[in-house]
Amino acid sequence: MDGKKYIWFLIGISLMLIPGMLAGDLRQNFALGKNSEQSSTNESAAAGRAVDGNRDSNFTHNSCTLTQTESNPWWRVDLKEIYKINAIILTNRDDGDSTLSGAEIWIGGSQKMNDGAAIRCAVISSIPQGQTSYIPCQSLKGRYITVLLSGHSKALSLCEVEVYHMARVYPYPNVALKGSATQSSTLHFAAASKAIDGRRNSYYSQGSCSHTAGHEDNPWWRVDLPQAYLVASVKVTNRGDCCADRLDGAEIRIGNSQENNGNDNPRCAVISHVSAGKTETYGCDGGWMEGRFVNIIIPGSEKTLTLCEVEVYGAKDAKQLPNLALKKKTNQSSAELGHRELSAAAVDGCRDSSFSDTCCTKTKEESKPWWSVNLVAKYNIVAVTIISSNGSSKMLRGAEVRIGDKGLRDSHRCANITSVQSTPTYTFECTHMIGRRVLVRLPQYNKMLTLCEVEVYGYQRGVYASSGDVTPSPSPPPPTTALPPSESVELGGRTATLVGEKLCWSDALLYCRRHHWDLLSLRTKEDQSQVEELLSVTSFPLTGSVWLGLRRNLYSGHTEQRKWFWMSSASMQFNNWPSNSEPSLYVNPCGAMEGGGRHLWVEQSCEELLNFICESRRRLRHIQDVCTICGSLTLHQLSLFPGPADNQARLYFYSSREVLGSE
Repeated sequence: MDGKKYIWFLIGISLMLIPGMLAGDLRQNFALGKNSEQSSTNESAAAGRAVDGNRDSNFTHNSCTLTQTESNPWWRVDLKEIYKINAIILTNRDDGDSTLSGAEIWIGGSQKMNDGAAIRCAVISSIPQGQTSYIPCQSLKGRYITVLLSGHSKALSLCEVEVYHMARVYPYPNVALKGSATQSSTLHFAAASKAIDGRRNSYYSQGSCSHTAGHEDNPWWRVDLPQAYLVASVKVTNRGDCCADRLDGAEIRIGNSQENNGNDNPRCAVISHVSAGKTETYGCDGGWMEGRFVNIIIPGSEKTLTLCEVEVYGAKDAKQLPNLALKKKTNQSSAELGHRELSAAAVDGCRDSSFSDTCCTKTKEESKPWWSVNLVAKYNIVAVTIISSNGSSKMLRGAEVRIGDKGLRDSHRCANITSVQSTPTYTFECTHMIGRRVLVRLPQYNKMLTLCEVEVYGYQRGVYASSGDVTPSPSPPPPTTALPPSESVELGGRTATLVGEKLCWSDALLYCRRHHWDLLSLRTKEDQSQVEELLSVTSFPLTGSVWLGLRRNLYSGHTEQRKWFWMSSASMQFNNWPSNSEPSLYVNPCGAMEGGGRHLWVEQSCEELLNFICESRRRLRHIQDVCTICGSLTLHQLSLFPGPADNQARLYFYSSREVLGSE
């Protein structure tokens, strides 16, 4: 990355994919069946089990890996080629013997993570037992995917690791700008259309946010697109001046049905949390969902839904485009019956998968057989559908779909059939690759290629790929006033600053990230003692408790796994809860410290107006400073962002969202 640097960390926020409710077609999993290894092996649970295509989370079914209990265990897969990694999907075990909390996902071009080129995609807060989590990786480039669990006496177990990539980045338009919006109710003049006005201004008072009437059951918002689209991603901007937690638990649903106002359509994602004023990007199971209606609904009673902007990025449904291959000129490496023109049987419009000489084509058994179609002109290829014969689907394993202009040498791979299904039909999105020839090839020896139909969907450049849909830049926040009184204390290489202003938890977080670095995380008992001393000598009156960067994972599925974590991604090395035990009643997701007495940690309603403690870091002048703060990270791997007043370099740890509103 160049210019302003960013680093993306997953801090307790993930899109949970509930079994049985997955929707949308994923691109090909490029980790499937690839060579993998791990730091050690326990109970014959080899590394290859995590790339066998089986998400079974029961360890006794022999589909999960396991290392020995050791220091810093790791697992790695070699993709064989360098890809732009768009998403990684991890499946956790369904028992209590393994945890992925704190595991790091690294992407690089070599097997070494400390070579200065590897980039950390995410730090996993938690993945509930037996569940699968989708982790966006912002199109990072790499060949090797490594999962590292740092610490002593750790064992790493993975039931499945899936890796998805974008063959080419394409600027899909924000189709929500062309839609019409409605919602379950409206407060004053905060109409549903405010959320698709092209402005990410997150201050409600400035008139750019939608708002339901408040305190109703299952409030919802919907945008009706001009037609059905293949939705690649949805961006949601939360309110910045208040009440950020209201959006926690909202669901994004996409489909073509208006039953129950569209709220019964398939679920694309769950919004765990969007910080005040921030914009989060959500993909649907790592790929696409087709639909005309995009809903956001908050399940439950006494809820309020506020949205400052909803952006929907996608392309028209490939099936609405013409089949460009129909009746076009074809060719193939050989013909079983000696009649080369039989290759045309794959573009004659016959989709009958019961093999016949008139509806399907077949090559001889030979080395690297191929088939191609000439589309005559260059097209943006959106999707390719292949229909094989019922009896030869397994013979397609390993086949490549390639797009180019002349032939194999100048072509690029759209997809690879790494696994076969019971159906003989396979459809692949080609991320709008450009070319005039589509090639299907089996890059293996002694193979026979059988195709009953090949359909190519796309368009000529400029026909419907809109270049005029430009997402406006977010409006700047109102000018800040004089800063409130504060007191500070040094905590090793950090400065802890107690702020005299009273804010809710999410606003305190936003304040700290604007003016300091983050809400304070306490790493050691010594940190705790020094902060207690700070609270005892402050020159201004304190609230009963003060906010820390302490947060509970609300949507982890299992009550016993709703763990607390630090927003700065610091590890939870000790605790100061009453009786040294996390609260057993999970009522509030925000954590604070008592302002007096024993200074215990307490959970509080996130809407409470409390003083709070921020932390900031010293300027990173030397590589030694980097190593002190971030362990094995090098300066090349850090994301630096100038401070608001002194141009001091600061580190930011965020979850697939933008730094201070910039995108």
